[in-house]
Amino acid sequence: LLNVACNSISHMQREKNYEIFFGLLANKFKQRIIAELMRREQNVNELSKNLKAERSKVSHALLVLEKCRVAVARKEGKFRIYSLNSETIVPLLRLVDRHAGKYCEKCNYK
Repeated sequence: LLNVACNSISHMQREKNYEIFFGLLANKFKQRIIAELMRREQNVNELSKNLKAERSKVSHALLVLEKCRVAVARKEGKFRIYSLNSETIVPLLRLVDRHAGKYCEKCNYK
């Protein structure tokens, strides 16, 4: 089943998708936002406070994360509450945590 899904896109398209996705995740500030959202869902003000960052910087990063469906938002009163995509991103990050805990300490890559 995985091979069928993986073969439905071209090799070049897969490389492009990986470049976009992993490039997005390579950004340290976006990593910090993702880590905060793994802890709990938050609005921009809460994220700004917890990250000690300007609201505009947080908002801009969230727009990118939302556009790529890494983060999702819902309206609650006058606030937009952000969380991670529970269908794909949360399971992926849990897998990354497991992998990193098992292998990355031995890697010494920086």
